[in-house]
Amino acid sequence: MKLDKKIEECQETFSKLMGKKVLDIKFKTHNHDCWRIHLVTDKGEFVMTFCKDWLCPEVEHRTH
Repeated sequence: MKLDKKIEECQETFSKLMGKKVLDIKFKTHNHDCWRIHLVTDKGEFVMTFCKDWLCPEVEHRTH
């Protein structure tokens, strides 16, 4: 995948956080080279996974 396309996908994923009110943040390690940030918002929870060798974090939206 081209870098420009990957950056565009990252921007699109992060834009899902716009307009949400962050209520709580939890930070956890995952394996040895990855971290997870749990952002609890007024519209559900966003889990962002960052790994050392990834170009962009993965974002998952969980509704309650």
